[in-house]
Amino acid sequence: MFNKFFKKKSEKSIEIKQDWASYFTRVDDKPASIRLNLGLNSVAPIEKYENRVWFSIQLLDTDSNGFTTREEFPAICQIENDISEAIEKKGAIAVGALKTNGTFDLYFYTAATIDIAELAAAVMQNHPDYRYATDTKVDTNWSDYFDFLYPAEFEYQTILNQRVLTNLDKEGDNPAIERAVDHWLYFQTAADRTAFIRASENIGYKTLSQEKVTKDNYAFQLNISKVSNVNWNTINDNVWELITMTKENNGVYDGWGCPIAK
Repeated sequence: MFNKFFKKKSEKSIEIKQDWASYFTRVDDKPASIRLNLGLNSVAPIEKYENRVWFSIQLLDTDSNGFTTREEFPAICQIENDISEAIEKKGAIAVGALKTNGTFDLYFYTAATIDIAELAAAVMQNHPDYRYATDTKVDTNWSDYFDFLYPAEFEYQTILNQRVLTNLDKEGDNPAIERAVDHWLYFQTAADRTAFIRASENIGYKTLSQEKVTKDNYAFQLNISKVSNVNWNTINDNVWELITMTKENNGVYDGWGCPIAK
């Protein structure tokens, strides 16, 4: 991932890591797909970039979930490229995109006020078949990024799970083969960790190690393991179950790993 640099007047440049990820969720009880730059989490809200700019188009051809079809996908990509290029030339920062219920939305933040309606009208002359809408608002705290686009805990872990699975796939892993899958967790007290161990053993996990480490308020580390495949549904179900159990025992879940199986 490459980095972008934005410079505020009379100040040094801000480095923004490009860490884009996608996840599925529901918006207004409809299936939704959100893509966003997770790298902004460490620097936002960015001072002076308090104007949220929104652009939305109505899809012409949707699948059963209200998402883009394969046939329409190239046209939507071109519109996104055209709009993003025009807005970013004005100094805007792209933060995310949303597909849901037959629409495709783009979100940006700007320091200067821009006339998004005029800009969009010029761009969309090249895409006359599409209906579109625009909006701007002051969002000093970047609430649209943090409270709407940013994934919740389970959704964020799904993104991390996918990244591990992608790396395994690149190494030729066969996800259907069962093997020992390790998980790391941290707890506030030794008693919390002990209570979790009892609960995890009841569902087939084996304790590999217990350590005391320096990790904020979660100093009691635990490494557990269970034999399973690493198919998408299996790993997500197992991880979500562990996250729930960990929270019930005042802990935090910190990820998983496994050997490559071929």
